[in-house]
Amino acid sequence: MLNDREKILTALREKPLKIYEVMKRANLPNEEACQSLLMKMRSEGAVKFDIHKGRWLIG
Repeated sequence: MLNDREKILTALREKPLKIYEVMKRANLPNEEACQSLLMKMRSEGAVKFDIHKGRWLIG
C-alpha cells in the first residue's frame, strides 16, 4: 500500500496539477495535511511549485 508521499508523486508524474487535483488523484481528504506535505517535499527538492500557473510538478 502506497503512503501519501508516494501517492502524490505518482499523481504528479502524469502532469502538473493544482492542489485540489493532487488531493483528488492521491485520494487525500485533508487539504491542510496535503499542503503541508507538498511544502515539505518542496523544501527537500522532490516537487516544485509554478507560481504563475498555480500548479505542482515533479522537481
